[in-house]
Amino acid sequence: MKKLVLILFCFFGLTLLSGLPSQKEGIIRIRIAQHQEVYSLQAKFPWLAIIDAQENYVDAYATNEQTNEIISAGYQVTILIDDYQKELAKTLQGYHTYAQVCSLMYVVRNQYPEITKLETLGLSTQNRVILAMKVTDNPQIEEPEPEIRLVGAHHGNEKISTEVTLSFLKYLVENYGINQTVTDLVNNREIWIIPILNVDGHISNSRYNGAGVDLNRDYGYMWQASSPSPWSQPETRAIQKHSQDNNITLEYEYHSTASYVNYLWDYHPKDPPDSSYIIAISQEYADSTYGSATTRLTKINGFDWYVARGSAQDAIFGIWGGIGTTIETQQPSQQARIDSICVANRRALLAMITRAGWGISGTVRDSFTQQPLFAMIKFTNPKRWPVYTDKTIGDFHKMVSPGTYTFTVFANGYQPKTYTVNVPSTGAVNFDIDLVPDTSNLYYVQKIVWVRRDNSSSYLDATWTMDGLGKPDSVYYSLGSISNSTIVLEADPPIRNFPRADFTIFEGDATPESYQVYVTNDWRGTWFSCGNGNGTTSFDLTTAGLDSARYIKIIDASGAPTTNPYAGFDLDGIAYVKPTSSIYESPVSGISISHKSYLIFPNPAKNYVKIICPKSHPKQKIKIFNISGNLVKELDLFDEIIWNTRDQNGSYVPSGIYFCVFDNGKEKTQQKFVIYR
Repeated sequence: MKKLVLILFCFFGLTLLSGLPSQKEGIIRIRIAQHQEVYSLQAKFPWLAIIDAQENYVDAYATNEQTNEIISAGYQVTILIDDYQKELAKTLQGYHTYAQVCSLMYVVRNQYPEITKLETLGLSTQNRVILAMKVTDNPQIEEPEPEIRLVGAHHGNEKISTEVTLSFLKYLVENYGINQTVTDLVNNREIWIIPILNVDGHISNSRYNGAGVDLNRDYGYMWQASSPSPWSQPETRAIQKHSQDNNITLEYEYHSTASYVNYLWDYHPKDPPDSSYIIAISQEYADSTYGSATTRLTKINGFDWYVARGSAQDAIFGIWGGIGTTIETQQPSQQARIDSICVANRRALLAMITRAGWGISGTVRDSFTQQPLFAMIKFTNPKRWPVYTDKTIGDFHKMVSPGTYTFTVFANGYQPKTYTVNVPSTGAVNFDIDLVPDTSNLYYVQKIVWVRRDNSSSYLDATWTMDGLGKPDSVYYSLGSISNSTIVLEADPPIRNFPRADFTIFEGDATPESYQVYVTNDWRGTWFSCGNGNGTTSFDLTTAGLDSARYIKIIDASGAPTTNPYAGFDLDGIAYVKPTSSIYESPVSGISISHKSYLIFPNPAKNYVKIICPKSHPKQKIKIFNISGNLVKELDLFDEIIWNTRDQNGSYVPSGIYFCVFDNGKEKTQQKFVIYR
């Protein structure tokens, strides 16, 4: 039945409308005096979809209206292709359609069930399935192995990206048990292959998704108003969720129209601390694409090419710590050249996926229960970007070059541990790390959801977002100096409301600067104000009317744009009060009546609430009200009842604080509880 449903989705997708009405789009060449002008060009026309930027010209997609606007601004423009979609249609004979990709992935799953698992990541804007194939020796279980993700067709008109990923999938399954390199990789890695992320754009031959959004500008790291909001599209949210559920060590995103191994950052000229290693493996990837001018790639820094804010590769590294790289290849019409590109990238991928298991690996557990822990692995000497453990099995993998490294393992509620290790030239150093519970009363926020810093000083910013995470240490992240500068962070476990200040935001320098603070249990909203801060400030969830909060949003409010690279509020860390027990495991006693207790649990709840009354009490009415005092549900209670968290109309109630009022005809009592989606 599942197979039939998926095939219907794949083929029915061909009959759906292609999305928003669009104008004819061509490819234009804009003359510039020197490459540096590409940045001012992007500032003048932030909507410009650049394909390539060279020393004296920029190639871009543009409608007639957009072309005229650029010409009116004084630029010399040449129309290279008048109607790109019409021209593209002439070259597509050698490329797979979406329906063919769906069918092929089903064939692979059915022929190689022992090493593949076909998953649906989600639905596109126009409700088509986004497929991902997991390739590993035990695909039905999660193992402590490095995870690699290959993503095709962020831009639907870049068809070669689908061919490269699909060809690699076929090569892996067909050579498992035959080719020793392939067999070793499948046995010791988890390889995720997503041939078409932008399904709607792939069908309509459009760069954009079904809502007209460039997906590779919609990711939540250094996003800049190039889409409705960070993570605004279902396609990018599917990648976000996949990244939360799977600990990606290495990712390649495939594109076309140039011949580059494009390494991060895309948004900023200052290289990250892992830069030397990232450049080295980018060069190694490029060196593996030898063969012809069609296949050969060269490495290039993303920002040095042109600016891209909210890109996939910046997000996978900036938020989760995995190394992301954008591969740009040519898109020929001849089958032989398509095949040669696939073979050249296959050589590179085999080498890089081997490398994904080199460096430092480990598993972090509770020393008493041996349960896996979510932890941040922070590298201090030399400084490197942090990575995180997998929330399900507790493993982590950090790709580094050979050398000596010092790192510390931080998990909320546990004493940190520090290690110094010598990393060899090949292979990994592995650690089994048992953390001892800590008696400290504080937790620290260690995770970013999204961040925006797009004022005029953002290219001068000398600080890293990672320095605003974990325990305050006087090393900080400067948020910026205008109201658009925002960071959203996740508290794990959530912050609880106690009869005192619940969390403190630490200012990183000696100059107090102002900011606004909001909290929620759903990072997409609704947000509740916790007030304003100035320098290091403590906050109480009571101000926001919440019993718990998982997400914190900080918006800089310190003034006008400035060229100071340390402008705006300087986030050094967020500490919050440690709950005395797990909020997800322990039933919470209600109000005592005749030495008996009403019980409501779990509290917070998600999809159900179990309510138990004292057995000495007769049948009674229960009324459930929201925080505004509106009745949402009325129930009859004997000994116990399970409420499915739906209101009188059958709809799930939103996250928030609720009150359960018990009325047995003689007395009324009430108890507060929280629903968290």
